[in-house]
Amino acid sequence: MSRTALYKGLYFAILGSAAAVALAILVYFRFAPIALLAVLLGLLLPGRILGFFWRDLLRGLRLLNAKDYAASKASSLRFLAEVRRRPWIKHLVWLGSSSYSRDPEILALNNLGGAEIGLREFDAAEQHLNEAISIDPLCPLPFYNLGVLAMAKGNSVEATRCFAEAKRLGYRGGLSDRIVRASQTRFAETDGG
Repeated sequence: MSRTALYKGLYFAILGSAAAVALAILVYFRFAPIALLAVLLGLLLPGRILGFFWRDLLRGLRLLNAKDYAASKASSLRFLAEVRRRPWIKHLVWLGSSSYSRDPEILALNNLGGAEIGLREFDAAEQHLNEAISIDPLCPLPFYNLGVLAMAKGNSVEATRCFAEAKRLGYRGGLSDRIVRASQTRFAETDGG
């Protein structure tokens, strides 16, 4: 079992547990307004805190999904500078979840590489994706993007190798990946809130 599969299982277990606890609280307190407020705060507050400190990471992902590569690159670079200046904000990952890496720096480097592929800055993209891999070799996303990069460069053999490695590490593009991606995209669209 890959680490990504374990993280995805944990993601869905936490989601289900949070829903069950929220429902139990509401039923126990007979849907009292104060119980409803407590549940809403308990579910929304961690995302708001994470969104505040990780706004540039989330904005970079949102802009990458919108194909605004230059703005995505700028946001990812700002987040990388911030996380390197204040490394303690990495620990806020426990307020949210990631199915691919517990290090937001990896996610920012991956987003940066993706934006640079879109900008056709292939050397910079390769450098940032390889940097992500050197920090977290079990994250499948940089391998997937290296495959995209290899395809853009016309190297189908290298693309196949990279896509196979991403798959081996747990990125299959299946239903669970689409659910996680949709959840992350929705979270990024609101910059965490």
